[in-house]
Amino acid sequence: MEHPSDEHPERIRVLYVNGDADFAELARAKLERIAPRVTVTTVGDARAAVDRAIEGSVDCLVTSYSLPEGTGIDLVSRVETERPDLPTVLFTGRGSERIASEATQAGVSDYIPIHGTQDSFELLAGRIRTLVDAARKQAAAERLSDRFQRTLERATDAIYAVDDDWRVEYMNDTMAERIDRDPERLVGKTIWEAFPSIVGTELEERYRTAMATGEPASFEQRLGEPFDYWVEVRAFPDEDGLTVFSREITDDRERELELERSEAVLENVHDAVTVVDEDRSVAFANAAAGRLLSDDRSADLTGERLSDLVGDRVGEADARAFSEAVDLTLDEMESDGGTSGFYDADLQMDVAVGGGQRTFDIRLTPFQRRSTNQVLVVARDVTEQTGAKRRLERERDALRELQTVMGKNDISATARLRDLLRVGCRTLGLEIGIVSRIRDDDYTVEAVHAPDADLEAGDRFDLETTYCAEVVETDSVCSFADAVSDGKETHPAYRDLELESYIGVPLVVDDARYGTVNFSSPTTRVAPFEALERTFVELLAELVSAELSRARDRAELERQEFLFDRVQDIADIGVWEYFPSREELTWSDGTRRIHGVDAGYEPSIDHAIEFYHPDDRAAITDAVETAVEDGERYDLDLRIERADGEVRDVRAWGEHVEDARRGDAALRGVFQDVTEREAKRREHQALAEEYAALLETSGDAIFLLDVDAAGDEPSFEFARLSPGYESQTGIKTADVRGETPRAVFGEEQGAELAANYARCVAEGAPISYSEELETVADGRFWETSLAPVIVDGETVRLVGIARNVTERVERERELEATNQRLESLIEATPLTVMEVDADGSVVRWNEEAETMFGWSHEEVRGEENPLVSAERWDEFAAHRRRALRGERVRAEEVRLETKAGTELDLLLSIAPITGPDAEVTGTLAVVEDISDQKRLEGRLRALQETAQRLSSAESAEAIGSVAVDAAADVLGLDVTAAWEHDERADALVPISETAAATDLLGAAPRFDSGEGLAWDAFESGETRVYDDVGDAERRHNPDTAIQSEVIVPLGEYGVMITGSTSPREFSETDVDLFRILGATVEAAFARASREAELQRQNERLDEFASVVAHDLRNPITVAQGFLELAAETGDPDHFDRVQSAHDRTERLIDDLLALARGETAVEDAETVDLGTVTTEAWGYVDTDEAALAVADDVPTVTGDPGRLTQLFENLFRNAVEHGGPTVAVTVGRLDGAGGFYVEDDGSGIPPDRRDEVLRHGVTSSDGGTGFGLSIVADVAEAHGWTVSVTEGSDGGARFEFDAAA
Repeated sequence: MEHPSDEHPERIRVLYVNGDADFAELARAKLERIAPRVTVTTVGDARAAVDRAIEGSVDCLVTSYSLPEGTGIDLVSRVETERPDLPTVLFTGRGSERIASEATQAGVSDYIPIHGTQDSFELLAGRIRTLVDAARKQAAAERLSDRFQRTLERATDAIYAVDDDWRVEYMNDTMAERIDRDPERLVGKTIWEAFPSIVGTELEERYRTAMATGEPASFEQRLGEPFDYWVEVRAFPDEDGLTVFSREITDDRERELELERSEAVLENVHDAVTVVDEDRSVAFANAAAGRLLSDDRSADLTGERLSDLVGDRVGEADARAFSEAVDLTLDEMESDGGTSGFYDADLQMDVAVGGGQRTFDIRLTPFQRRSTNQVLVVARDVTEQTGAKRRLERERDALRELQTVMGKNDISATARLRDLLRVGCRTLGLEIGIVSRIRDDDYTVEAVHAPDADLEAGDRFDLETTYCAEVVETDSVCSFADAVSDGKETHPAYRDLELESYIGVPLVVDDARYGTVNFSSPTTRVAPFEALERTFVELLAELVSAELSRARDRAELERQEFLFDRVQDIADIGVWEYFPSREELTWSDGTRRIHGVDAGYEPSIDHAIEFYHPDDRAAITDAVETAVEDGERYDLDLRIERADGEVRDVRAWGEHVEDARRGDAALRGVFQDVTEREAKRREHQALAEEYAALLETSGDAIFLLDVDAAGDEPSFEFARLSPGYESQTGIKTADVRGETPRAVFGEEQGAELAANYARCVAEGAPISYSEELETVADGRFWETSLAPVIVDGETVRLVGIARNVTERVERERELEATNQRLESLIEATPLTVMEVDADGSVVRWNEEAETMFGWSHEEVRGEENPLVSAERWDEFAAHRRRALRGERVRAEEVRLETKAGTELDLLLSIAPITGPDAEVTGTLAVVEDISDQKRLEGRLRALQETAQRLSSAESAEAIGSVAVDAAADVLGLDVTAAWEHDERADALVPISETAAATDLLGAAPRFDSGEGLAWDAFESGETRVYDDVGDAERRHNPDTAIQSEVIVPLGEYGVMITGSTSPREFSETDVDLFRILGATVEAAFARASREAELQRQNERLDEFASVVAHDLRNPITVAQGFLELAAETGDPDHFDRVQSAHDRTERLIDDLLALARGETAVEDAETVDLGTVTTEAWGYVDTDEAALAVADDVPTVTGDPGRLTQLFENLFRNAVEHGGPTVAVTVGRLDGAGGFYVEDDGSGIPPDRRDEVLRHGVTSSDGGTGFGLSIVADVAEAHGWTVSVTEGSDGGARFEFDAAA
């Protein structure tokens, strides 16, 4: 039945895609009968469908799921990229949730599965009409909307629209930007809600009038807050509402009003005012300008070039300056659009007016009018300001500037001189200013201001080559404005330096001639130097003189202050001054420092006296009074109490002086802190008394030596021995008093003793040493201490104490020998050994500890254990406490950091160390590095994890990727690659390699059978290790960068290779771990091979089920469809189509049964004569007039005769179906042993389809099943053969079977 929408005359063009020609014809007939305005075009493959769809002559695409070159979903995806708006329908008998999901994801417009219980074609026709009508309406709406939207968005006016309820329907970007609002937030609101400020205004009234009358309105309106601008509005009402076009004109309105006001004012001012356009012509001139620039006062100057009007009335330089100012102002406006306005220019020119000359100040100001750049020129007559007045003002300004320069406190003398010269140059109109230093005939530049001259301070000249020679000769001011007029054209300064004008004055500093202050210029001065200018230069010279004198004084004062401060610091002294008549006391910083008071402290005489110790105040008071009254000097050693209460010993000097400068008497003195000296003196005195008492009472061996330091070397004589010395050595005082050490102990021993005594004298401090003396039998080794007795800086006596340590020394020597043996053992052990005392300080640190951890013995001895970080202190403190309690810590696993930050895994053992009293005095720790063992354990665990990842890898490439990543990341073998054995090519093919391998060697090579070391390892099944690849004769690449290499075979699946650019790089552990990884990878390949085989079997079962569900349904559906058409139309021709569909169904069933049986391998094989089998198979096929030729040398093969008959049946049937009834078929032997071919002289198979014809369901024949050649491939595979498709000798199809593969 015709659909109501079919009354529309526009036709619908449908492209139907199905590889089954019978079903496609049925679908076309059904659709065109159900929907007369539908025209159906059928194609059998995706390629033709894509071409038709892209042409644009199709309104709807309908496709089956299964196509010769893919699926219908693939086709829809390709078409959608070119025509996303084209409606698409998936019409298929292979209905499933998976296909429905794929179709939805691919963007299919509709999915219609074919069911036998409903009229699928009626449903399809309705869906096509609905989809196409909707697509056409959508396309039309989008075109209209796009066109309207583009028009609105391209508009420069602000545009918005409201409906008849005054709700905002649309607002373009221009309007949104003007009001700074989001259009989406305004759409839907009434205009009065969106813009409440316009309610009650004239704008609302005009909008409502336009809406009510339906008449467009156009007007200008000023909008108040928050907008505050002028707009030009055009409102257009229609039956749906109101559309408003709005343009902001605020700037135009304001400029027009301002210009109107300005023109009225300009006509009435006395200043000459003109406006110049961009072409430099006059756009406006007021009356005053007309009087100034034209003899005819009533003349209209508009259009005249202003530069021409001015040029005749001013000098050439002024005319040029004026034109340049106008050009510069306009050019700078153009550079930024005239937005900044910072281009005002000022000039002063003398203009010829009425037979005389007047001076005008001229200002140029830029502005814009109607987007045109213009310049406002205002000229004011300032002739009354006389030249004399201007000169006076200039001189006054110069003097003020000189005063400013001299008043600066934060600049150097050099900078001040340069500033003075700069002021002089500007005042005199000259370019060079110099302060010179003249000694005899040598002229040196001391300071200079010459920005444009190659001159700097330090430059030297011969005096006679300068104009200053005349100043020195006359000792007066010399000047001239024109060197030539003054007769200087031969002077070196003019000839070599081209100095045209000059003025210079003598410079006197501290009543001595210093040099000159002079100014000059390479240009001629217009007017001669006046008296005022000469006076100005003289004044400037006085200022320069004062600055140079002040700089000298300042430098000398700074030098003296520096020396004085250094003396006070070094000698710890201070100075003071006291004027009794004024009771004025002054302290230096050194005096304040000794008293411990602040730097700003100012004492009185009474406060100063109170600083002295109470016991010394009377003495200092008497000394000061006597000095004041009688003029006597004093020099006293006293004590003071500092401000902080500390008592210090001081030496105070004072004397009476007459201050000639002040005309007053004063006391001046020096104050010195002698606390340290007095302390030493008292200490030495107490020590001498102590020694005397000790000498008599001590049982120690004490001796006194007199020292004579008068000669080049000091000499020593024994003065006294203590009773203890006499008893322990057997030497008596009476025997040695007055004797030298050599006289008492012999020349050799005496010289050693004298050397030690001399060392004590030289150091001026106590010393200790060990010595060996031959006295009594049990008194051989002694420890001696010497102390000097120093009087007035000179050592006069030595006091010595000798202790007999013979027994201890002999015991220590025995212990030393034992310790040496233990030390040798500790240093030789490969373990870290360290000893830590009870306080936690390191006592022992052997060489292995230095090697293992990086800290040297000197760095750690006496310090806390560097191995224990703050984070792990508690853990190691527990071990230490156990050891200090006498417990042993055995083989604790710990992890510590080296000095370089490397973490080590260690085995720690700690034992307590006890002293003679059995008390624990420290701990002895022994540390063994087990990092290599731990790393090995970690690698083995990582290899276990790698095995788990390999178990999930599904392809050889995935297995290879995991394998080489594990070799690099786990084993550290960065240059690693994996190869898979390709059985057909009998070659090792690379499947994965590390990035380092690619960077070093490029792409991994392929190894053909028998090629290289890799094939040797693969074929032997044994791991090969090459310490130097260069020595291997069968290496693949003689120029390889690899020097050492390990090759691990992966069983029948391939090899893995790791290499290094260094020889003998791989340890036994590396090889073992790499072999373990290889075994794991081999297992993964075996598992993947089994799973792939299972996957292929599952896919075959799925495919078989799909074929049964789909390909059997197609001919059945065709038969049913044509039976319905026969019933509906009464046309008996449709029954031929039904019979054809039934025949095809029967062939499909036979082929499917053969396909189902064809997967298994041949088990009961026997010898088969191919000539006999081919003849038998030819008889089973309806060959019509076709011819078969079997070569005499066709081979005899081993196989299943029945299945081989089936193979040839399908090949012969395929040849007849595609080559025609007269096709010639040939069976013959291939050139290689064991192979054969079958070829025909038909049309052949295109090269681009040869790889796919052996797949299930592929056919190019209308009546083909698509399984014949697939059965051929299965039978060949079951026999272990390979089959390839190529071109026959006569251009037909040729199938080659390689039975030797």
